Amino acid sequence: MTKTTENGSPNPLDIALGSRIRLRRRELGYSQEQLAREVGITFQQVQKYEHGTNRVSFSRLVEIAQALNCGVVDIVGDLAQPGERSTF
Repeated sequence: MTKTTENGSPNPLDIALGSRIRLRRRELGYSQEQLAREVGITFQQVQKYEHGTNRVSFSRLVEIAQALNCGVVDIVGDLAQPGERSTF
């Protein structure tokens, strides 16, 4: 489970990371099911990661990056400013 803000919503950084995972997945034309199969998790877990509901551990992030044919840095970029979009 992810840490939440004072109002109970997911941390903005978790949401931003999930958005970048979703962006890369869509750029490759992968479904959530395809990514889940590559990583060895359920598509529901991919949904939770992409929405920031669940935090992505570093080891899982490495697996996701490998499945998406990119580096961790390509996904993470500069998350200090969650409003910015990353390009691949």
